[in-house]
Amino acid sequence: MKYLYCMLILSGAVYICAQRSHELSLNYGCFENSDTRMSVTLDGEEVFYADFEEKRLIWNSRVPIYARVPIAYNDSVRVRSDCKTNVERWKQDPSARAKPKEAPEILIYSRDEEVENEENTLICFMNHFFPPSINIKWTKNSVEETVEDALIRYLPNPDGTFYVFSYANFVPRQGDIYSCTVEHEALEQPETKFWEVDTNKIVIGPSVFCGLGLTLGLLGVSAGTFFFFERKPVSQHPKT
Repeated sequence: MKYLYCMLILSGAVYICAQRSHELSLNYGCFENSDTRMSVTLDGEEVFYADFEEKRLIWNSRVPIYARVPIAYNDSVRVRSDCKTNVERWKQDPSARAKPKEAPEILIYSRDEEVENEENTLICFMNHFFPPSINIKWTKNSVEETVEDALIRYLPNPDGTFYVFSYANFVPRQGDIYSCTVEHEALEQPETKFWEVDTNKIVIGPSVFCGLGLTLGLLGVSAGTFFFFERKPVSQHPKT
């Protein structure tokens, strides 16, 4: 990821580096009942996010130390302050309305073709949900599995909803059954997707993966902001 070295400021949306065009996006959400969420993505991949409790940025481990901009956290604090001010103002606006809750769409698939006794990874992909708070549980043969996601973050879609990936490493053995259970406040009850290991079947995993990649490419995580409140159209522009 050498091109990350070219990320010097956060205010730019599109720039040219090493004769290639890249999209640098600053994404943040303002919420009434929870803290501001702020992250930066480069070509749709998360570079860092702000942890306001720890008062620091959490960088993607692949970003080299020399490319991590120390003053970037100060920009995050300013974004957070603006969010709080805007939310308080919009709460008093009778034309403002809360964004409705949306339940996640869930897909489970394997990273690679399943070969018995060869290490692999199961991926649980949750998309188009709001608000950005979700619980994920993995099981193997009905027994809960402990999973550690090194960089599990809610990333924004252009419509203000979110998506996230969860990963579970496994060794395929014929007949094993894995599940990904998702809890979200827009779901009436937890939703579970199952994956049964069948090393004898015709593999469609790569096709699913490519299709998912195309879907994410079409989503195109865009630069800009979204807010907890959606505004109704007004006839006049506010004075600046």
